[in-house]
Amino acid sequence: MNHYGIKCGTLIDGTGRKAIKNAFLLVKNQHIVRVTEDSTTIPANLPIINASHDTVIPGLIDAHKHVMNCGGSGIGIGLNYKQFKTNLAEMTKGGVTSILDLGSANIVPHLERLVSPQTKIFNAISILTCQGGYPQEYMPKKFYKLGSVIECKTEDEIKRNVYKLYKKGVSAVKTAVVSRTFDGRKQKNWTDKALQCLTDEAHSYGLNVCAHITYAQDYEKAACCGVDSIHHAAFDKVVSEEILRLMIAKGIIFVPTLSLATLIVKGLKERWAFQPWYQPKVNQTIKTNMKLFTKAYFKAAPNEPIDDFFIKVPKSDLEKIPHIQLENVKKYLRLGGTVAMGTDSALGFSLHDTPIYEMKLLMTAGLSLEETIQAATAHSAAVFGKQNDIGTLEAKKHADIVIIDGELNDITNIGNIKSVIIDGKIVYKKEHAYERNQ
Repeated sequence: MNHYGIKCGTLIDGTGRKAIKNAFLLVKNQHIVRVTEDSTTIPANLPIINASHDTVIPGLIDAHKHVMNCGGSGIGIGLNYKQFKTNLAEMTKGGVTSILDLGSANIVPHLERLVSPQTKIFNAISILTCQGGYPQEYMPKKFYKLGSVIECKTEDEIKRNVYKLYKKGVSAVKTAVVSRTFDGRKQKNWTDKALQCLTDEAHSYGLNVCAHITYAQDYEKAACCGVDSIHHAAFDKVVSEEILRLMIAKGIIFVPTLSLATLIVKGLKERWAFQPWYQPKVNQTIKTNMKLFTKAYFKAAPNEPIDDFFIKVPKSDLEKIPHIQLENVKKYLRLGGTVAMGTDSALGFSLHDTPIYEMKLLMTAGLSLEETIQAATAHSAAVFGKQNDIGTLEAKKHADIVIIDGELNDITNIGNIKSVIIDGKIVYKKEHAYERNQ
């Protein structure tokens, strides 16, 4: 079906505007042609998707994903093509129509072409870091050979590697602005001059810069050097109002990835130890590592670091992180900042199958339902410069659409998905029929 309409009971268009009742979407080929509240102008004999009792939203966009890297706990790269394909299909069913992959093996763009039509993958491919910088303290150098990390010793190397990534067709450039390791030791970080060189070079090719930051002290450097988005809410303390205002003045989008730390603590306490069935359906290596981590958590004294090479903060501090991160987001929003949705989860190692929990936390931070949808669609698209193409249900945008069963009176109802449409094609359908307009 190349040309059809969608009758909407409720339409939330991703712009942040209030929901619209009884709207009508006209789709032709890959794009939305028209959004109207007047169904009398619908062309005769047009196929209609009847969602008159349902809620229609833009396809969700995860602005921080790792398709192949499982991260932490000694896991490394643990996914094969079959698993990649299966998990990507699950993501599609969860209403995620686009993701920004922020660091995976070079093979991902090739795998993506084999899995279509499914969730669209926009790539950064590699993390650009200074010599001896993050993630050297936890990622074995052998993984660097896969292209997931590139060390740059000089400004010429920065320019050369940004150009290489541009030629590979990346959608954004990722870097790490990290002055301390996870256990607090001093770590090599970009100089202001080098980071400015990186952002200027990326911008010269029309590429946004996404900065991985975990400590509050590094926010100012990233903002001053012109990064476009900061990923991860600081977990050590609340960022000062002065620096947050600087971020806002610079137009920086904040991707806090709140659910990661929250669900680690929640999972340790409520699920992993006491509900073995909750273990994600992933390979045995990952299951084993998570069991070991859980065991270490319960054995550790409150003021001793968890016996894991990735998370090296005391148990008592680990449990404080979700609260500190949430306060950072609340403060940013109160000051007028822009927030986008990203989970930092990896296919095959995800504490949640969909971004629902991340969106729930964003609402806890102060966003309305419509603003939360906007954060998970339009704002996420803006992280990698695709806001003119995807992220909202407006004319000329790609027809990436999710139909949710019934009213969306609670954000968790996003899980009740009837249909997912990507580029105008129905790629997942639980139940519904086409009807002629009456």
